Amino acid sequence: MIETKEKILLGMLDLVAETGLEKASIGRLCKKIKVSPGNVYFYFSSKVELLNTLYYYCVSSLIEAIDVKNYTDISKDEECSVYTTLMEDLVKKIIYFYKSNPNMLNFMITSKSSCYLSEEIKKGRFAGANFFNSFWEKCKDKGIIKNVSTEFIIAFILGVIYEFMKEDIIHQNISLDDDKIDILNDLIWSGLHTENKVLS
Repeated sequence: MIETKEKILLGMLDLVAETGLEKASIGRLCKKIKVSPGNVYFYFSSKVELLNTLYYYCVSSLIEAIDVKNYTDISKDEECSVYTTLMEDLVKKIIYFYKSNPNMLNFMITSKSSCYLSEEIKKGRFAGANFFNSFWEKCKDKGIIKNVSTEFIIAFILGVIYEFMKEDIIHQNISLDDDKIDILNDLIWSGLHTENKVLS
């Protein structure tokens, strides 16, 4: 049985997909999931706090699906091929996660540019983002990818993925099957890897 707090978060996730971020009010949420406003305000002081918590919830769900231990525990002494395999797998895992959780994709895209999220979230300065940062630093140290800022790398990868996922799931203009995902992977890594390292 889903706990009340998680029920509220998942309810807001669905509500944002149905009405958009601005119209997703606490009142509408209560009617949708059949809980009293008191229950919501017991866990969250405001819509802003609820949406920020929901963002962390979505990130945590993605991290759990990715199995970040493979990325955080990798040694700097590993062969470059191990790193490149993990890099390619990462893109696939993110895409498959959002294909299975389209409402999370919608929320992550629409909320990032809203006034509701904290500066900490908008700038990626929270615990859930740390595994990305440490992995890309190791990739740069190995000379596998270009020596550009980690923030740039993350913005580039997620930006490309989000745009293609929007066209697939939200607008339904393309269908990201396995072959197209492989092509997308090639496009992403050809933009990031250094000339002296081969990704295949």
